[in-house]
Order: sequence, then structure tokens, then C-alpha cells
Amino acid sequence: MGAEAVLAKVELFASLPHEDLLQLETVATRRHFAKGMLIFNEGEPVDHLLVLLEGRMRIFHNNDAGREFVYGVADAGVCFGELALFADEVRTVSAEAEEDCVFMALSRANFLQLLSQHPQLKDHMLITATNLIRHLTKTVSDLALKDVYGRIRKVFEALAVPTEEGGLIEDQLTQQDLADRVGASREMIAKVMKELVAGGYVQTGRRRILILKKLPEHF
Repeated sequence: MGAEAVLAKVELFASLPHEDLLQLETVATRRHFAKGMLIFNEGEPVDHLLVLLEGRMRIFHNNDAGREFVYGVADAGVCFGELALFADEVRTVSAEAEEDCVFMALSRANFLQLLSQHPQLKDHMLITATNLIRHLTKTVSDLALKDVYGRIRKVFEALAVPTEEGGLIEDQLTQQDLADRVGASREMIAKVMKELVAGGYVQTGRRRILILKKLPEHF
């Protein structure tokens, strides 16, 4: 899929006519990141809006104790930095390439010019901000009110793909990855997974997780 086709699917740019999307592509630059590379770090100034054209990235935060919390993963068609560019702020999270990634980078000057030409983009930015606040509020609520198993169950249900065998997760999700996503220790994850396997709920191996039957509400 070409950059213009990806841009057309980005919510922020969905209202732009085809010719403006093509113009947007001409003033932007391409950035390539190999798997495992840090794309940006929290606290850094935001000088470009980034649109992920190819690949997948992991978005995370490190606290003062060095503990990592993963907010999630993002696939092609997601953009980052538009709100910070508009408000002249810094990155609030970090991102790492989970696969080889290709980005379209739009400078602050070009982005502000785009906003002046298309004021309706500010409405989309407001929607983006609202959705982000809603997501963060839900994340904080889950951490505060759900136990570790409840958060694991939520991640499994979000990632599992239905197959004839059951719900399949082929996300190369290690116990440490899962611990980072739900804000728990790896030892706690190992304990819960051991119980789920013993209860016949999940099957692990070959870098995959297979959900054999509906996970219980509580464990």
C-alpha cells in the first residue's frame, strides 16, 4: 500500500482531498527503523508528526524505578505527535520498532501550514485528544480496579484470533511482555499462566498461546 493510500485511512487526514494527500506526501520525508530500534523517547521535544506506513511499534513508559509499562502496539495507519506539535510539548511516551518500520515524517512548519489551509483538521485533533483521554482513563481504571488475572484476560481477549482449535495468539508474547502490558511482575504472570494451563484453559508452546475454552470471569 502506497503512502497516499495509508494517509487516506488516517483519521486526522481523512477529510483531505486526494490532491492534498499527494502534496502532503511530497513535503514529508521517509524514516526507516529496524526491528528493536528506539523510535522516540519520552521527554524529547516533538519536531515532526510521524505516520506509521509499514511495520508495527510498541508504545511504553518507564517509571523512576526503571519499570516498564506497555500501553500497546500500533500498526500501519497510526500517527503520533500532532497534539504535541500544536501545543509545543514533549513526548510523553517512548516507542520501539517491533518490526522493521517505515514512517512518514512531517515537520512542524509544514504541519502548521497544513492546519492553516485546512482548519477542519483541528476538529479531528480534538476527537483524537478525546479518544486518548478516554483510553488513558480506562487504562488507569483497569489498573486500579482489576486484579492481575482480569488484566491478563483482557489482553488475551483483545489479541486472540478465532481458529478451529480455539483463540490463537501468535504475537510472540513472552511472560515478560505480558507483565509489561498489565503492570505486574513476571513471577505473578508465571503463576497465573501455570494455573490457566493446569485448568485446561490455555495451551502454550511454539511461541504462541492457544485459548482452548472461554476464560473464567474470575480466577
